[in-house]
This record gives sequence, structure tokens and C-alpha cells, in this order.
Amino acid sequence: MPVERCENGKWRIGDGECVYSSEANANAAYRAYLAEEGNEEKAETYNDYPEAASNNAKRALKYKEENGSSCGTPVGWTRARQLANREKISRDTIARMASFKRHQQNKDVPYDEGCGGIMWDAWGGDAGINWAIRKLEQIDNKKSMLYSYKSLDMEVKDVDVKQGIVSGYFSAFGMVDSDGDMMMPGAFKRSIQDWGPEGKGRIKHLLNHDPSKPLGKIMELSEDSYGLKYVSQVGTHSLGKDFVKMIESDLIHEHSIGFRTLRDQKASDHNEIHEVMLYEGSSLTAWGANEHTPLLGLKKLKSIEEIQNQIKAFEKFVRNSDVTEETIDLCLIKVKQLAQALEMMSSTEAAEVAPPQQKEEEVQVGSLITIINKF
Repeated sequence: MPVERCENGKWRIGDGECVYSSEANANAAYRAYLAEEGNEEKAETYNDYPEAASNNAKRALKYKEENGSSCGTPVGWTRARQLANREKISRDTIARMASFKRHQQNKDVPYDEGCGGIMWDAWGGDAGINWAIRKLEQIDNKKSMLYSYKSLDMEVKDVDVKQGIVSGYFSAFGMVDSDGDMMMPGAFKRSIQDWGPEGKGRIKHLLNHDPSKPLGKIMELSEDSYGLKYVSQVGTHSLGKDFVKMIESDLIHEHSIGFRTLRDQKASDHNEIHEVMLYEGSSLTAWGANEHTPLLGLKKLKSIEEIQNQIKAFEKFVRNSDVTEETIDLCLIKVKQLAQALEMMSSTEAAEVAPPQQKEEEVQVGSLITIINKF
């Protein structure tokens, strides 16, 4: 929700009314709002963008003043004034700058021949856009350290492939996790009320806790006797379509939440979490970006046969699906990680059985590794 200057010379917060006489007054009101919501850290603003970004914006503004221009929108020219004056800008504004990169194919259009070049410079030009992309990643990585993750090994509860609606559980109650924590009923009540779909709608449904990979819009969020239940309308973008196809192929098995603990209590042998601030729920593909990092949490895959079946399922999906190249790459990473886990498990079991059994298992592992090496 950025603070922006209006055409009448006054200021507003986000899409609100133009009622503030100065930027300082608008920012003060914005910070007060965030503090009231318990999220004062989100009010942080930045002006460490390159001098070249300011100069690009000044050049665009000067041309507009001297020659006139019908290019752009009030938002674009507000951005130019902010950069030219080296004003502090919010994370949301930086995100808008980063997304403006989609217009880079028109950046070389001369000012007097079209809008591409002048508006590219109004948003900071190459220096400003590239800074915004780096800065946005830095901010989000920093914020991701402010909250914790808890995973739940449970499949999607239901999916309507035609409508793109999925439901499941992001979290479960009464289960002690590997950190010794137990999520308690009522822990999400305030977050659902304030930030859920019937509140401000700020709790997101992501893939692998990645803010740049939203899966869809959470339509329903509630607590029941089991845990935190969700219903989401998956987006029609390529990531959303791939996600639905993977659910349909039974390849999505885990969910997780990104949250901050607000109130907990130590029990005899575990820690009870009674209230959290919930930021997002994620569906997990259970892989990392590094194909050489083995899977350590194979809670559901307890036998060699189960891992073999998972590898075969991913192989079938890759061969027969029309998903994007990015999703195929991630699937292949998962297959290689499963193969590593299979080797580790086979080596451990082989040491405890007779030599003939060991030889048979080595053949099974070798055949599966041959499968993944075909890709």
C-alpha cells in the first residue's frame, strides 16, 4: 500500500482518497495504521537506488515539462518525481518498479517517436529497474527470516480440476513436530479474522514459501477439529495449471505455513503454540533448488518400494505431461533426490541382510538410476 502523490497536489495512501496535505503526513498516517495492525516493520522505506535512476527520471520529467507528453499514467509520473527527488519508497513501490521490466522491449524508442523510452526512464531506466529487482529480493529474503515454517505431511483433501479449486490443510493440531512444538486449536483465530479472506485478504497461498510464486487466491480459511483448513481458487497462469496437474497426478504431498509465534507455553515434553500471526500457507513439492541435496524427511516413504513408486510416478508425469520446462526441471531434481535417498536406504538395509538379498537390491537401485539418467 504505497503512499502516492495525486494530480491535485495532495497525497493518498494506496488507492485511498487524496486528503493528505504532504507526503510526510501521509507516511505518518500509514505508519500509524501499520503499527495498529502489529506490522510496523512493513512501513520501512528505501532511497538507496542509484543516482543514475534519479537522473533518468529527471531527464524524462524535463522533456515532459519542455515539450509536453501524453505518455504514461499519473502513477508513472508520480514515480518519476519520487526518483528525481530521491524520496523514500516502499516495498510495494519497489515491486511495481521491478514488474515494469516487462516493458523493456520498448526502452529504446526515442522520446519524440513514442512512449517506450520516456516511460522507461520515468521509472528509473535500466539502473532503477535492475536495482528494484535486486532490492525486492533482498527485502523479501530478510523478511522471510522474521518468521518460522511448519510442515504437514498430508495430501490435498479435494480438487476440482475443471474449476481449479483445491482444498486441504495447511496445519494440524495436537501433533508434536520435529522441533518439539505443538500447534493448538485457536492459534490461527485472530489471523483468520484480521487477515483471512473475510478480513483484509492478505494471507497468501504460495508454492514452496516463494512470494514470487503465488498459486491462487484463498477463498475459505478456517479451523476445524483437525487443523487449519483452506479452500483456494488456483490461478489460470502456467504455475497454477502445472500445480493442478501435479495434484491430479498425486505428486503433491505436503503443506506448510509461514508464521510468527505470538503466544506459546512450555509443557512437560513439548512447546504448545497458542497464537500465531499467519503470513502464508504453502503447498510443497518437497524439493530444494539443489539436485545434489538429498531428501531427509522421508516420513511417508518408509520403504524402498514406496520410493521406487514415487520415482516411477514422476517419470510418467514428465514423459506424458505438457507442463512448463521449469516444472519439468524441478521434477527431475526431485527424481534425483529420491534416487539418492534410495541409495542411502538400500546401503543401510543391505548391511543387515544376507549377500544374495544385497545383490538383488543393488540391481533395483541401479535400474532406477538408469531411468533418471535418460533425461
